[in-house]
Amino acid sequence: MNKRFKSFIVILLITTSFVLLWANTNNQKDVEKLYLDKFQNPIYTLLYYINNIYYEKDKVDYDKVLDSTLKGLVDGLNDPFAWYLDSQQVTESKIEESGEYGGLGILVSYDSKLNAIRIVSPMIGTPAYEAGLQADDLIISVDGSPVSQTGYIGAINMMRGKPGTKVQIEVFRDGWDEPKKITLVREKIETVTAKYKVFESDNFKIGYIKLTNFGEKSASEMQRALKAVEKDNVNGIILDLRNNPGGFLNVAIDIASMFIKDKTIVTVRYFDGSQEVIKPKTYEHFDFLDKLPIVLLVNKSSASASEILTGALKDNKIATVIGKTTYGKAAVQRPIPLDNGGEVWLPIGHYFTPSGKDIHLKGIKPDIEIDNPKKEVKNVEQMEAKNTTTYEAVIDLNNDTQLLKAIEVLKMGGK
Repeated sequence: MNKRFKSFIVILLITTSFVLLWANTNNQKDVEKLYLDKFQNPIYTLLYYINNIYYEKDKVDYDKVLDSTLKGLVDGLNDPFAWYLDSQQVTESKIEESGEYGGLGILVSYDSKLNAIRIVSPMIGTPAYEAGLQADDLIISVDGSPVSQTGYIGAINMMRGKPGTKVQIEVFRDGWDEPKKITLVREKIETVTAKYKVFESDNFKIGYIKLTNFGEKSASEMQRALKAVEKDNVNGIILDLRNNPGGFLNVAIDIASMFIKDKTIVTVRYFDGSQEVIKPKTYEHFDFLDKLPIVLLVNKSSASASEILTGALKDNKIATVIGKTTYGKAAVQRPIPLDNGGEVWLPIGHYFTPSGKDIHLKGIKPDIEIDNPKKEVKNVEQMEAKNTTTYEAVIDLNNDTQLLKAIEVLKMGGK
């Protein structure tokens, strides 16, 4: 394929991609006019000169040019919840959803401004968690290779590997004078999203459920957890949403329906001015929960679907919320696949809590605010086999002050 023809193909792909991004708007003619007036000539002109007078025109990777163009379009919205994923990142996200891999146990995003990987949350009981990594930590190199050089996918692939092998990462945290290098051992990570444990405190039996995200299997796993703790005749429930970055809206509704019987879960207001008041699915409800005190644990990494569930249980006075103010992500995103294998995640609406509160970029303040002791990062070169691949939750009754407060509140009836 000659360069001129390839340039034409790229122009065609860009044109098609722009049209696809706006395919669902009400006035297609306005979109076409916007494209013709503002986008077509500058894009075509720039591609023409790249193809003809750029000194290294023979080295141009037009796939990267297209990815950069699409990313620039989305970045121009200046919306932290509007994302463009290239084809490699789409593949990577599917690996995350497949359920099992060898790695460190962290949910991450890419900070394009800092050319670093930003930690969204560590998974409980994994090497990342044991090392003391936390939300908003930046990974700036992997095994000595800067993320700015390897790129997002390259760095992710370097952190993954055969369980039992070592990897060194360089981490920077806000407030530190300089980055720190730590060594971790990769473990088999199976993304079981709902883990549970029944334990006693002064003859008070507690059912503890840790929900790590709202994935495709989370509702069925939550059902399994609730059925298990119901059989043990517990006196109270602790639902832990700390470090839960969210997930699918429909899964959040399914899980909320297990706790809420006949009240509003959330109201979603869409781009066209319409709104949807979402009520529980009554067939999902667990009646035994109506008779028990419930405490909900959250922190600044509890986001999106976590906040839908938190708002629903808090506003409907079903649970007492303990911890720190949540993240503040009320954007309802829609994934839009593109012809080049990439994908755009575009906010198409915002959700509001049952009482009508707009928590976007504000978060939900807990009923009882309490922090946990800050962790220092450390090497984890040897690690006892934690139950990262089972349904049993890991709890820390010695150092988890938020959990200890939750136990105290449960014993007082959940207030």
